[in-house]
Amino acid sequence: MCDPATILSAMTTIAAADEQQKQARRNEESSNAAYLSDARQLNLRQRQEEEAESQRGQEADIQAMRDVAKAKTAAGESGVAGLSVDALMSDIMRQNMFDDTKASSNLSATKAQIAEQKKGAEASRQSRINQVPYPSFAANALQIGGAAYEGGYFKGTTPYADRLAKNKLKKLTAN
Repeated sequence: MCDPATILSAMTTIAAADEQQKQARRNEESSNAAYLSDARQLNLRQRQEEEAESQRGQEADIQAMRDVAKAKTAAGESGVAGLSVDALMSDIMRQNMFDDTKASSNLSATKAQIAEQKKGAEASRQSRINQVPYPSFAANALQIGGAAYEGGYFKGTTPYADRLAKNKLKKLTAN
């Protein structure tokens, strides 16, 4: 029979392991919630960037069409025609395409940056989880066993030898 101090030590170890398990679980849940919040914010930012770029592109296309129309009207009113007017129209369209390409490249860079921020948020989530480890079953078992040993539970006993002696006694009494 274990002494009360050994029993109390074992119960304390079990209670502490249970509390550590609960704390680790709460920490993991809050870390996951924080990550989801960060990911939602980054996804929202990416959608806003995409929508802003789409709107900018539409407005730039409308402006390019206005500029072409003005240039054609001015050329027609002044009686100018030929290669110089065609070059002007081409230049307006080229500038619009250049702006579209530049804006598309900027949007791609922003998306890549957001993707990296998502990876950073995932790493932060894992780091937060790792800060509060789950209890180790083996460590708790060894701690309880050590307390039992220190409490004298195993002193002066030889469980294997006792079992052999009991078996030998049963054989002798059975004959």
